[in-house]
Amino acid sequence: MKRLLLTLLVIPLLYACSDRVAIDNGKMRLEFDREAATLLSMVDLETGYQYIDTEVEPQRLWSIIALNEGDVITEPTEVTVKRVSRREVKLAWSSKEAITIEARVRLDKEKPLSYWSVEMKDYDGAKVKELVFPYLTNIKAFTNEEIALSNWTGRLYKNIRKTRKSVGRIHQNRPTMQLTAIYGEEPSGLYIATNDKESFGKAFTFDFRDNLTDYKMINILELGAEKSHYRPTYDFILGTLHGDWYDAAQIYREWALQQHWTKNNRLHSGKMNKWLPETDIWVWNRGRSSNVLTEAADLKEYLGDYNVSVLWHWWHNGPYDDAFPEYLPPREGRESFVKAVAEAKAKGINMTPYMNSIQWGESRKSWKEQNIEQYVARKADGSTHAHIYNKFTGNPITPMCMSQEFWREKYSDLCDTVVNDYGCTGVYMDQACLHYWCYNPDHGHSVGGGNYWVKGYLKLVERIREKTAEQNPILTGEGSGEDWMGHLDGFLTLEGSRERMSGLSSSSVIPLFNAVYHEYAICFGNFGGFTYPPYDEFWPKEFRAANTETLLPAKYNTQLRMEQARTFVWGTQPMIVNYHAFARKARPVEMRFIKELVAKRKEYKEYLQYGKMMRAPRLENDYTTEIDIAQMSTYGYKTKGTNLFPHRKAVPMLYSSAWRNKEGNILLTFVNISEEEKATTFSIDLAEMELDESYTLYINGVAQESAPQSSYEATIDGCSTLIYEFKKKSNK
Repeated sequence: MKRLLLTLLVIPLLYACSDRVAIDNGKMRLEFDREAATLLSMVDLETGYQYIDTEVEPQRLWSIIALNEGDVITEPTEVTVKRVSRREVKLAWSSKEAITIEARVRLDKEKPLSYWSVEMKDYDGAKVKELVFPYLTNIKAFTNEEIALSNWTGRLYKNIRKTRKSVGRIHQNRPTMQLTAIYGEEPSGLYIATNDKESFGKAFTFDFRDNLTDYKMINILELGAEKSHYRPTYDFILGTLHGDWYDAAQIYREWALQQHWTKNNRLHSGKMNKWLPETDIWVWNRGRSSNVLTEAADLKEYLGDYNVSVLWHWWHNGPYDDAFPEYLPPREGRESFVKAVAEAKAKGINMTPYMNSIQWGESRKSWKEQNIEQYVARKADGSTHAHIYNKFTGNPITPMCMSQEFWREKYSDLCDTVVNDYGCTGVYMDQACLHYWCYNPDHGHSVGGGNYWVKGYLKLVERIREKTAEQNPILTGEGSGEDWMGHLDGFLTLEGSRERMSGLSSSSVIPLFNAVYHEYAICFGNFGGFTYPPYDEFWPKEFRAANTETLLPAKYNTQLRMEQARTFVWGTQPMIVNYHAFARKARPVEMRFIKELVAKRKEYKEYLQYGKMMRAPRLENDYTTEIDIAQMSTYGYKTKGTNLFPHRKAVPMLYSSAWRNKEGNILLTFVNISEEEKATTFSIDLAEMELDESYTLYINGVAQESAPQSSYEATIDGCSTLIYEFKKKSNK
């Protein structure tokens, strides 16, 4: 005991006398240079892994980004490093401009996580735009490295130095979640996050150089001559990771489930109109009601006792990606539109017409007549965020500033008309989960940094709900975003069809968002369909393709099945894009496949909509095969003379997932997208899933006599599903 006490006394003294200052909590250790306050070392004490290349000169932990490039912020003139306790260190820097930056790095009491906070004083708020902290350099590249990012449902980059040589950088403005994971074959990976509860604007950047990675956490500052003190309310979190992106999601989930957006989520609030959680499949069609609601009714007839809902684009009176927000009256006229909506509702079909929630078209008369420029979001240089989506007209659309009462009143009035007057049961609020900075000093919000964007958007949603309270419409948005979970009812997540939308890329799609929030947020949709792209009747006739909404070649059927399989195993509500009745006869295998997935999802909804996503079973053989991929682009006809770009890609034939319901039962799903029967072996972690002899296994509903095993052999019919369900014996 005396030797142990002596050791505990000596170690702090050694740290204090050396040129390094170290903190540790028994899980991880960080070491800082006493003279420069740079990060010298980060070690996982459980595995002994060193994350930092200690042979490379470390860089300072911060940088200041000026509004104008000519304004230079010099090197610090004074540095202090103070070890407060075994788990905490304070760092401080002063510059000749009298700017002071103070940072605090503290380790969690029990977990392998570190929390980094920062404060900057006495700076010129009229000149300083961003504070980069922490700026972590010389992180060693992992072997067969994987980087998981919170883009939409999730994006996974593998060996990025090889696959993205021409880029060398990943930059993200505020993503769907505040989570990133990096790992490889080494025993330890990196967990990176922030714990912002108030939705402040922020960004981050990864730079990849040779075998090293640099990371920048970019804090967006509020501009103003009166601003001289910045202290964010959130921490940057850096920790060790033992596992992959799913393990990182579970670390993040522990924090995320305690946040207001999860506790106040719409799905569990009792306020959500029941037709959304009762939806079994979506139809995403475009144009007049005869091309949308009539086709949805045909699908409902084919499926039988299943609920069909509609995402309805191009119903409005004006060219898509151009005429926003001049949506009214509908292109087919009010009377025809209202009649078609009423008839669809009588058949049990609900619909959410498209209305972009942030854009105004600069080509519209209203742009000048109402002086709309005064309400738009502006960059630091005073320009707008205008973008040309419509390649045919070349007319830009421009994001409004979400802080502006004018826009909230304008858009909520449109929703009022569509719901209360036209009878629609919801509104699809496109581009909902985007986040822009606005530097217009006349808007009444903080200039540049702040959390006005999300706050303004949530006020917009509240205004819509006030005006449509009696009808209680479903409000959905594009992509996914944790900040919006307490306000939007559903999220259109299209990552399952990434190849159809964007072709091949250096990244793959993963259900990262689902692994954190699945049972708290309804995600729906994919971009999979049977036809070539549609064409807006308001676009120039000369660019309309002869194959518009005609049947795609059969060689793309496997791609469609892949998209539907991903949607199913991720627990997302399914969708068919540009559906037409002729698919029933022309693509009977795919239609039966979709019907089976719809039926299985409804049968096991307690898992696939209300369950927690578990780690997917590990397949010994997923029969990866190269298939034909159709990348679709209506606008491609303007630039490249075609609306389909063919590719080839190797993809799995087998897909799987695992779920836990509220009773603690476990569901395993398997989907075979090949037309041939496939046999494989899969394994599960019984301890992780908490499975023991008290559970009975049911395979496709048939009880088995053996206790749960860690490994199984399974055979899955072609274009079919296989279900393993482990039920507690008391819950038979």
